[in-house]
Amino acid sequence: MEINKDMKEKVNVTDEEHSFKGALFSSVVFVGGSIVAFTLLLIVFYMIRI
Repeated sequence: MEINKDMKEKVNVTDEEHSFKGALFSSVVFVGGSIVAFTLLLIVFYMIRI
């Protein structure tokens, strides 16, 4: 009984760590992508003005 309880706790910790890694990856991709897209947009507007 104790062994099963310990195994369940380890699985939950692994799932939470995986979830945090996924959230971090998503945040980095969306925030980083937004910054790059905005910078490129400003560069394009600057080039059109010239």
